[in-house]
Amino acid sequence: MTKTVTPEPVVLVPDDITAGDKKSAVEERLQSTETTNAENEGKDVEVNAFPVQDVWKSYKQTTHSTGIPKGRPKSGRKWKTEQTKRFSDLRKDKPLRTSWQKKMQQKAEKQSVKKYEKELREAREKELEIKKKRRAEKMKRRVENERKSEIVQVIKNPAKIKRMKKKQLRRIEKRDTTKMLNK
Repeated sequence: MTKTVTPEPVVLVPDDITAGDKKSAVEERLQSTETTNAENEGKDVEVNAFPVQDVWKSYKQTTHSTGIPKGRPKSGRKWKTEQTKRFSDLRKDKPLRTSWQKKMQQKAEKQSVKKYEKELREAREKELEIKKKRRAEKMKRRVENERKSEIVQVIKNPAKIKRMKKKQLRRIEKRDTTKMLNK
């Protein structure tokens, strides 16, 4: 009793076909194998070819520039595309050249803008310095006025200080009493 084997769709792609034509060649071969499969039904068929998936896998695994199969990249970045041209091969256009007068005009404009910025910065610094001085003078006057308006009680007996509690000691401040004695 003979077994009938229904073969898988098989594609034989010659090496001389370019990458663009490979896909169309594979599709044509698939169609032709389907027709031959329909004709050979019920007959023993011996197939010495590769299945379609294997052909596509091997095609994807080869580099485009050479027919050498791809290995795993050393960097481990499989998603990186293969470099087809060197960066130095890219066409580089010469930059548009400006005239000497335009360059000098742009330079003068830049200098004037920088000068204006510097003036603004200096004006701002002066304002801040003036405000700082006013604030310092105001604080000085405030402290002097507070000292003038203080109610002072001179402690002549130092033994009282030793008997005082912490809260009272915190309120005690030393002052120059020579002005008070002169009055």
